[in-house]
Amino acid sequence: MFDQGFMIAWCVVSASLFAAGWWFRDRVWRSGCRRLDARTEETFQGPSELEAVFERWVEHVETIRREQILARHITEEMVRQSRRILDALEDPVVVIDGDGVVLEHNATAATLVGLEGNSSTDRIGLGDLVRNPVAMREILELARGLASDCPGTRRVNFSTTGESDMVVRDFEVSLRRLDDAGRILLVLHDTTREREIARLKSEFVAKASHELRTPLSSIRATLEMLETGDLEDPDHRREMMAIASEESDRLARMVDDMLDISRIEAGVARPRIERIDLGDLVDETVDGLRATAQKRSIDLRVLSGQGGLEVEGDRVMLATVVTNLVGNALKYVPEGERVTIEVAPEDLTRSVVVTVTDTGLGIPEEDLPRIFEKFYRVSRYERKAQGTGLGLDLCRNIVERVHQGRIGVDSRVGEGARFWFGVPASFASSMAA
Repeated sequence: MFDQGFMIAWCVVSASLFAAGWWFRDRVWRSGCRRLDARTEETFQGPSELEAVFERWVEHVETIRREQILARHITEEMVRQSRRILDALEDPVVVIDGDGVVLEHNATAATLVGLEGNSSTDRIGLGDLVRNPVAMREILELARGLASDCPGTRRVNFSTTGESDMVVRDFEVSLRRLDDAGRILLVLHDTTREREIARLKSEFVAKASHELRTPLSSIRATLEMLETGDLEDPDHRREMMAIASEESDRLARMVDDMLDISRIEAGVARPRIERIDLGDLVDETVDGLRATAQKRSIDLRVLSGQGGLEVEGDRVMLATVVTNLVGNALKYVPEGERVTIEVAPEDLTRSVVVTVTDTGLGIPEEDLPRIFEKFYRVSRYERKAQGTGLGLDLCRNIVERVHQGRIGVDSRVGEGARFWFGVPASFASSMAA
């Protein structure tokens, strides 16, 4: 009984103590939470410090992301700009490795090999650009040397024939090491035009020397005859002196024409531009040539319109063109024939056209393409009339280069010739500046 009662009492006391302890714990916990909430509200009025750090970190990451996007856009634009610059170059540019494999190229290189659309992304081979086996081997040897850290620039010259036009073209290839990876930069410069210019210069010097030698020889011969006393006869002396005087005039005209042509071609001639009635200018110029026409019984006619013949140009230069064209017609047309000069406006091109038509011998078809070249004269007519061979070239330069006009010729053998030139009503040449 004692044990049973004791156990019951112990259970009651334990239950009471547990209940009291639980009540005390709950009261302490609630009181602590209230104090903690009060301190939290008092100390932290807003986001926590951890939240502020996180927000600053997010802002920093976003700033870095925006900077990376901007840097990528700038880099992409620089690449596009560099590509546009390379594609705009007139010379083919390629990058190869030490084995001659083309890694990059511009649009001009694609055009040279005949790619459609001038694509700079299609792959091409070095052999497509350098269609010359000897030059190809030399370029590969130089590329290997440059790839192995050989400094400097190397150059190779070669000629090749186009597949479509079969025209021989000259190139100069410049090779230079591009970077430490051993890539080589190749620039192919077309020297065909430079070669042609050099040829024309040599040809001009040769022709000029030949043309100058003829009048100088005649003048020297006359002077030597005077010096040795071989011209005692008055008639013979007058004849030789007349020839020397004529050759001196010819020599002076030749030098003047060459100087005028060179000034125009070099762009240093400065025309005096004014408003000119081309019909009146033609009348005045032709009047000075009527005496020559009358000596050879040539019918010299001028047909001018009633209006719309005014142009802006240099009076002296245009008079030179008219004098040369009409003077040539008078020299080469047979006696008793006719030379007609017509001046008329051309509404389509807003210009005034002067036409010089003769009923003379005409010009062979094979000579027409070269008739305006320096020192060129129709071989079959060289004995008929003397000239410098520069008059028509001077006319072409005055009309086309100075006045931005047009000049041409139409002719058939035995049916005469028709020379014409047109001058715009408004002067458009930059040489007036």
